[in-house]
Amino acid sequence: MSEPVTQRCELPTAADLLAALERCGFEHLDVDDHRTFVLYSEAVLDLQVTDGSLTAARTCTVASQGFALWVSDPDPDAVIGDFCTELVAAADTDRC
Repeated sequence: MSEPVTQRCELPTAADLLAALERCGFEHLDVDDHRTFVLYSEAVLDLQVTDGSLTAARTCTVASQGFALWVSDPDPDAVIGDFCTELVAAADTDRC
């Protein structure tokens, strides 16, 4: 099994990532105050806050943990990049 693809995601100001995930309607499973697993675009993503907490994050990493079995040729870099873009936008506004 290959290593998961990981990207760093920075926010302009501390943001409540749990509220942003809820606004976007992304299902997630919180592990602790700094980590949650997110279902996004047929992928399971591991979101870990590296500066702050899930409710007041400045920086996080997002790693792909796998894709649905029916996804034949996943592009983890693109999926994570799209997720980070949506997450930052949702954290910066009241909409996804």
